[in-house]
Amino acid sequence: MTTELKTRLTQINQQFAALGKAQPGAMSAFQGLMKSATQEGSLPASVKELIAVALAVQKGCDDCVLFHTSQALRHGATREQLAEVLAVNIEMGGGPGAMYASKALSYFDALNA
Repeated sequence: MTTELKTRLTQINQQFAALGKAQPGAMSAFQGLMKSATQEGSLPASVKELIAVALAVQKGCDDCVLFHTSQALRHGATREQLAEVLAVNIEMGGGPGAMYASKALSYFDALNA
């Protein structure tokens, strides 16, 4: 599963790059927003990425769940931290939240293997 997820992450990045070429102004601004929103501040970048995972779970965006789970891992988030965030997500999102939360945890485990 790890190879499949890494391939999907590569595809996500390639799709963003293609959209960046088609709409350089919009995507440059969006990438600036992403960088600004997730940089270290009073909250660590890992916490901000965990929040992004929770929001992606709520929105039901599978590619977003994968991308932000990988970013949370890259910034040092632990499995335990992700599980706690996902528990809050399940509280707020019920059944659909639980389904995408299980995907986020599965992605974390596969990417961290």
